[in-house]
Amino acid sequence: MNKLAASIHSPGRLTVLAALLAGLASPVLAASPNVVISQVYGAGGNGSGATGATYKHDFIELFNRGNTSIDIGGWSVQYASSTGNSWSNRTAIPANTILAPGQYYLIREAAGAGGAPGVVDTPADLIPATTIPMGGSSGKVALVSNTTPLTGSTPSGGALVDLVGYGNGSNAEGGSPTGNIGNQTSAQRRGNGCTDTDVNGDDFEVLAVAPRTSGTPLNVCGGANDAPIVTSCPASLVRPHGELVSAILNASDKDNRVTSAAITSSLVAGIRLEEFSASPDRDAAAGVKLVVDSSTAAGNHAVVVSFTNDAGKSLACTVTVRSAGNQSIPAIQGPGAASPFQGTAQTTEGVITAKVGSGYFVQDPDGDNDPATSDAIFVYGATDGVAGERVRVTGLVTEYLPSGSNSYTELTESVSTVLGAGQTVHATNISFPGGDLERYEGMLVRITNPLTVNQNKYLGTRGELTLSNGRLEVPTNRYRPGTPEAIAMAAANAANVITLDDGIFTAPPVIPYIGVDGTVRAGDTVTGLEGVLDFGALGAGGAGFKLQPTVAPEFSRTNPRLGVPSLPAGVKVASANVLNFFTTFTDLTDVEGKTTLGCTIGSGAPSAGNCRGADNLQEFVRQRDKIVKSLVALNADVVGLMEIQNNGDVAVQYLVDSINAVLGSAVYAVVPKPASTGTDAIRVAMIYKPAALTLVGTALSDGDRVNNRPPMAQTFKAANGAKFSVIVNHLKAKAGCPSGSGVDTDRGDGQGCFNATRVLQAKRLAEYFIPLVKSTAGDDDVLVIGDMNAHGFEDPIAALTDAGLVNELERFVRPQGLVYSYVFDGESGYLDHALTTPSLSAQVAGAAEWHNNADEPETIDYNFDTGNGNTPKTQDLFANDAFRASDHDPVLVSLNLTPTWIDASASFSVVRSALALNRATGQYGGSFQFTNKTGAAITGPFHVKIGGLPADVTLANASGSHNGLPYITAGTGSIAPGATVTVNLLFNNPKRVAFNYSAAIIAGTF
Repeated sequence: MNKLAASIHSPGRLTVLAALLAGLASPVLAASPNVVISQVYGAGGNGSGATGATYKHDFIELFNRGNTSIDIGGWSVQYASSTGNSWSNRTAIPANTILAPGQYYLIREAAGAGGAPGVVDTPADLIPATTIPMGGSSGKVALVSNTTPLTGSTPSGGALVDLVGYGNGSNAEGGSPTGNIGNQTSAQRRGNGCTDTDVNGDDFEVLAVAPRTSGTPLNVCGGANDAPIVTSCPASLVRPHGELVSAILNASDKDNRVTSAAITSSLVAGIRLEEFSASPDRDAAAGVKLVVDSSTAAGNHAVVVSFTNDAGKSLACTVTVRSAGNQSIPAIQGPGAASPFQGTAQTTEGVITAKVGSGYFVQDPDGDNDPATSDAIFVYGATDGVAGERVRVTGLVTEYLPSGSNSYTELTESVSTVLGAGQTVHATNISFPGGDLERYEGMLVRITNPLTVNQNKYLGTRGELTLSNGRLEVPTNRYRPGTPEAIAMAAANAANVITLDDGIFTAPPVIPYIGVDGTVRAGDTVTGLEGVLDFGALGAGGAGFKLQPTVAPEFSRTNPRLGVPSLPAGVKVASANVLNFFTTFTDLTDVEGKTTLGCTIGSGAPSAGNCRGADNLQEFVRQRDKIVKSLVALNADVVGLMEIQNNGDVAVQYLVDSINAVLGSAVYAVVPKPASTGTDAIRVAMIYKPAALTLVGTALSDGDRVNNRPPMAQTFKAANGAKFSVIVNHLKAKAGCPSGSGVDTDRGDGQGCFNATRVLQAKRLAEYFIPLVKSTAGDDDVLVIGDMNAHGFEDPIAALTDAGLVNELERFVRPQGLVYSYVFDGESGYLDHALTTPSLSAQVAGAAEWHNNADEPETIDYNFDTGNGNTPKTQDLFANDAFRASDHDPVLVSLNLTPTWIDASASFSVVRSALALNRATGQYGGSFQFTNKTGAAITGPFHVKIGGLPADVTLANASGSHNGLPYITAGTGSIAPGATVTVNLLFNNPKRVAFNYSAAIIAGTF
């Protein structure tokens, strides 16, 4: 296009002569310079399928980028190939076609035969009888103020209004065509049609085709020179005390040159602009130096710098000049919670004591000898420098406020200068807890008393250990909720917490503080801890004081890993939470390698989201091996299980088979599931040793709607004839608080959420299910175990003890120290219980917890990931042992059950007759007499139990057998002193071998 035609699109840049010539040549053009071609699409109907054309027809889109309405009636759009010179393909625009400012106009052209399935066309403003078949990827389109065909491969002058060369053709406005377009893309003028620099390659971009019509909302450009001035200025500029600083500010304008810059705010002595450089051309940067010299008064100065272009438009940017004062670190910290210099820039000096992931700590080695002010400060964002360097630091005094907690004074937006190296700062000795730690914030300290690990949950994800002076107990684990004692303990616990960090603030590549045995346990201690006192966000949420060690901590294994507690002899019953033992995995496979639909909750459809526990078979094997080792070590006769998959007896049978495989024989069996196993993805279950116990009846459950995980009961008979029943429970969890203000929301008394539901479940257990189990068994001896999700003195447990149950852990474990099976939020308590009816309590020989799980860090468990969004562990510390098999510790109870019979042989004298053969019957017969030789009556019933018989000899008149030996019932009453009972014995001896027998006199029932 020639110079005259180019100036048409930029009337603001026309010379008087050019405007006059343009008006003489084409009055219409002079009146309507702002109608342009805004979009070109030439692949209509091309291709097929998903990659085929978006639209069936080619189209040309026009746009009025001016601020007045334009009549384009009698104009035409014309087309030629990318390098061709024939413009015979053209479409006339009907008379009286008027485009308002910001209005589009769509002209439909030729159609193709293909296209994507379901192709639809936007209704066009003009559908001509004869259409133009346009090139799919390249070509030329012209907008002409009449219908006369253009001439030449690159037409110019005359009636030409606009020219767009698209694709790879060289004939284009400004000599630069647009990019190639395609089946689903078009050439679209930038700025939604507003941009026009007379260079097609600059003005157009290739985008997903999107035709616009006269009905599209108006897009008024506001004039030909529409692009705004763009500034690039720093938000702030820090001037260290006594120094001169400067910064470069830039501005550019796509349509104009930026020609000047000036400070338009109130002038501040010492702040000025220097070395302005105007834009050499349109869309080129202008620059100016903002100078702040050493005489500038301390304070924050908002400096407004305005840039102006050659069209008279201006745009300002604001730079906050922070001119630093000169204060010591203790003065900056001040005695209050916030710095008296908050929001100002200050220059100070000190020695770097430690670097962490987000900056470093600087301490005044001399301090101010004021115990109310800290001698150190954190410099956020500082990366240069090493510990021991003395530095001069200038920064903005900021009060960091993480998670709405107390603020923490630090310097931000800092600059620093190294003054020397090899400097020493001596640690301040403190005891913990020792009151307000804010007076030591940022300082190098040494904690003189031993601290105890109370939480290690975030060791793998944040490199954190929660420490306290002694072990912290959940207040409601010892006191009733809401009592003065519980409230006081909660306050004391909150003041007795500090976090040992590793200075990284993300998952550590090498997990810190792990001992040579692959763990660091809650209850372990560390002495002489030295580091800087930090404050910030914690892995558990919220914020608190943290110690960033400068000397490697040395932990003492004061809470060593121990074997299963030794209890007095008896029937052993264990309670074990197996932490989501699922044989169906989240990757939609199962333990047999089969593809599944997932896991079910209640009557809902199966899905992967319902599965818990292991994500795949590889994780499951690790989980299984830890749980099996734990249960084998417990060696209990009955084990109540919680958090096992609710898929019938499939998961529990797999667990039993795995245990038996390790033991080498069928030691354990599954207690068959009861009628109801609930609507949750997990259930409770029981396994037992058939060699030690016999099932009496079938398992019971309480499927009442209050129990989404119904309790399960089973009655057993021991070898000594004693019966007892076990009820396994898993009450409603504390997590997942409901919204609103209902009874199940957190009441703030330490019992967490859903306490009301747990109380209803406990009362249902005491008032309905335990009586049902007793009556069904015909026996009052009941042991209640399981994860109650309530600590020792919370309302659900009180409901059970108020109903007469005896808390065996308080009875046997509390006198030895802390009772706990679970660690949460740095406090220990027991959620796993053992409660008995009074009749059974008299037969409990002992109870204990095995701390193989709760004290161990989560990061050593079976998972490959951290459990936080499937993030892989940075270090795999898994060991194939019984530790961290779950998050709950198992509970073990020993029952010294009162036998239903005794061997009373020692209380009787015995006379046995010789055995004689009855030839008629072929049996041998004789009598057995026993006389009470004591001075008191002996209560029956009585049985003579026969043993020592050869293989082919049997007792013909046996009343029954017990433990494989026949017996004869010899009366049900009592035997007075000196009284004698005679029993006749008949033996089958078909081979007539010589034999003898032994006899035991049993008092009681089998």
